[in-house]
Amino acid sequence: MPMSLLSSSALRLIAALAVGTLFAGCASFQPATPEQAVTARADQRWKALMAADWAKAHTFLTPAFRTTMPVERYRERFVGVPRWKNVIVQSAKCEPEKCTVVVRIEAQYGGRAGLETLSTDMPETWLQEDGQWYKYEPM
Repeated sequence: MPMSLLSSSALRLIAALAVGTLFAGCASFQPATPEQAVTARADQRWKALMAADWAKAHTFLTPAFRTTMPVERYRERFVGVPRWKNVIVQSAKCEPEKCTVVVRIEAQYGGRAGLETLSTDMPETWLQEDGQWYKYEPM
């Protein structure tokens, strides 16, 4: 067998293995449970909020809420809130089509002694719609 054919076959085999490994790796990034999926979505939403990316944060809300509350009006809900310093998704407990996510929010606010940090746990309700998790937001 000529060396060039062997090399060509070996290269094709290596390429096929690499592609297979790549796809297997991508599959491992998919959340395995509803709790993992909603935790990732809640984390992404809070990162958008902390970056003041209101349009991106708005995409994590239920479709029904988004149709009645444009981004500009949604942004107004955050006027005057303390400066968020850190947000950590603490837990997620799910039932079919509904999850309760608890986030720990650390915020800075002006106190008598200057800037102070307050930490609080806040529950969020997330609903599954068409296979995707969305944060429920009351009107």
